Amino acid sequence: MAQAVIEAICTRRYEQQPRSILMSATPPLQDDSIQDASNAAEILPDNWPQNIVYLSDLKYTEAALELKPKLTLSPSDTGSWTKIPIELTRSPCSRVKIVTIGDQKHPAYGQRGLFAAENLIPDAFILPYVGEVHCNSLSDTNPHSDYDLSLDREIGLSVDSAYAGNEARYCNDYRGVAERANAEWRDCYVQVPSMRRAGGKRWERRVGIFVVSAGKAGKRTAGIKAGEEILINYGKGFWEGRKTLVSE
Repeated sequence: MAQAVIEAICTRRYEQQPRSILMSATPPLQDDSIQDASNAAEILPDNWPQNIVYLSDLKYTEAALELKPKLTLSPSDTGSWTKIPIELTRSPCSRVKIVTIGDQKHPAYGQRGLFAAENLIPDAFILPYVGEVHCNSLSDTNPHSDYDLSLDREIGLSVDSAYAGNEARYCNDYRGVAERANAEWRDCYVQVPSMRRAGGKRWERRVGIFVVSAGKAGKRTAGIKAGEEILINYGKGFWEGRKTLVSE
């Protein structure tokens, strides 16, 4: 498992309404930066809720924009993370589908889940986790969000998809559904358009969902078959946090 750790993802009991910062105007950006507004996709995946903004790429709060350049892989860097070509980050993602869960025994019965639309082999990149990038300061964080994922602890940035995001926000925890997770979070670099770099592209840091490895013996998983739910491990910290909220 890479260092990216899920901070909190809700059990889909309700959809949250957009906060004003997502609708506010974004100041003009220079050179490689792309206007946040352009990341609101026109084509929506099937079964996407009306009250959540669908994004094709990350949005940034005003405070997080100042730190955005630090997410770029420079030509001199020798990053060991997987590099994802731009073709695999197109939205909507053709490798997944959002399904309303009809199994009454499922912990998220009646809510949405993320399912494979095609066979996915071990270690395959599925899709990036997209949302609003914010600083980890209290003034730039929504303390009530259940969709907040750490992007870079050293820089102090996280991605929140409570009000705007992509299909990845519907990936459920494996507990109560399967014996183990069949997917996991991994740090990676994705290709994005660039006006300065040769070829018009550069590498920028993301957190993605990948199919778990087959393991040294090759017996841990055979990948994810088309029609199967994509399940990750939220971690014990998430569930302990939920217990604390309930007790309060």
